[in-house]
Amino acid sequence: MLRSLTRLGFACNWDPDRTRTWSGTNWALMTALQTHVDTVDVGTHMSLPARRAWQLATRRRRNGSWVSTWETTPQWEKYLRADVQKRVTATHCDAVLEIQDVGILDRPFFIYQDLSYDVLVRELESGDEGVSHFFKSLDRDVINRRRARQHEVFARATGVMAMSGSYAQSLVNDSGLPPDKVHVVYPGATSLSADVNVTPRRIRDGSRTKLLFIGTTFIVKAGDVVLRAFELLRETDTSLTLTIVGPDRWPVDGPVPDGVDFRGRVPRAEIARIMDEHDLFVMPSRLEGFGMVFVEALARGLPCIGRNAFAMPELIEDGVTGAIVDTLDPVVVAQAISQTLANDAIFAEVERRADDVAAKFSWDRSATTVIDIIESSM
Repeated sequence: MLRSLTRLGFACNWDPDRTRTWSGTNWALMTALQTHVDTVDVGTHMSLPARRAWQLATRRRRNGSWVSTWETTPQWEKYLRADVQKRVTATHCDAVLEIQDVGILDRPFFIYQDLSYDVLVRELESGDEGVSHFFKSLDRDVINRRRARQHEVFARATGVMAMSGSYAQSLVNDSGLPPDKVHVVYPGATSLSADVNVTPRRIRDGSRTKLLFIGTTFIVKAGDVVLRAFELLRETDTSLTLTIVGPDRWPVDGPVPDGVDFRGRVPRAEIARIMDEHDLFVMPSRLEGFGMVFVEALARGLPCIGRNAFAMPELIEDGVTGAIVDTLDPVVVAQAISQTLANDAIFAEVERRADDVAAKFSWDRSATTVIDIIESSM
């Protein structure tokens, strides 16, 4: 028999500034949940000095660099679970929503996440150096131990909520979860929701020459491939430009090439304006938890080019709202860029759908979906 949810615990490892945890995802979802059900914060709040102490205690020299592995140690896992359990008990929650797998709790708990260690292992075994570079701070023993722990938490969870259909399928196929335990809950567009509703979008008419790449982890997001594709296109069309946003410093050897505008890190509040300055977003990522930047671009009427992997084909309709490439060959990416820029129908369709994209990927919709799933599972 179904029963209604009276009090929901919201569990995560908060950053010192809660509003910036996981690029604002945690704060946005908790705030949206609080408008629909009594939702209490049962997450771990660690001060900056305490966080630094954990980091220093686990600092190691690995692959030529100093790294801190504090969030992957058994000691931290034990502390996090115990701290959350104490708060859950004190607040008398009916159920708990964990952001990522916090740990096994003594009442119904649900997990919301974008990727698993099973996905990570699969991608590492593909041999792509870009993916391996991103996870150089984790050795395989740590990954295997974390993977086994994650399986234990999955097994005890009442349900697992995936950010995308592709990850939901992985939870069934790679992690062995029963299909009825897995649910898809698309996230909201945290950084652009206000801009989408208030700021008029730019209508992209006339010549289209301005490409945009956004990604802090340049190689993982295949920025190197985008740069090479752009250089190939510039050999015959010097009117093309490429703006690169995200990395702290120029991410490849050599000077910034002609036609490239490297802006480094920019405030999240500036992303909508930057998108409106450009004609095509290009990011055929090597590893992608969800790809909210594609949603943000489409909500601004900006067509996208992504890769046939992870959630990218769920967000970009090939030949309709952009292009999906099957390979990271720069020649193929360059062809996709050229063909998309010349396709008037794609630009018209992306503009027509922009408001619907913004409405679909709202945190209010995510929150009501989460509540429905929890109540139907209790």
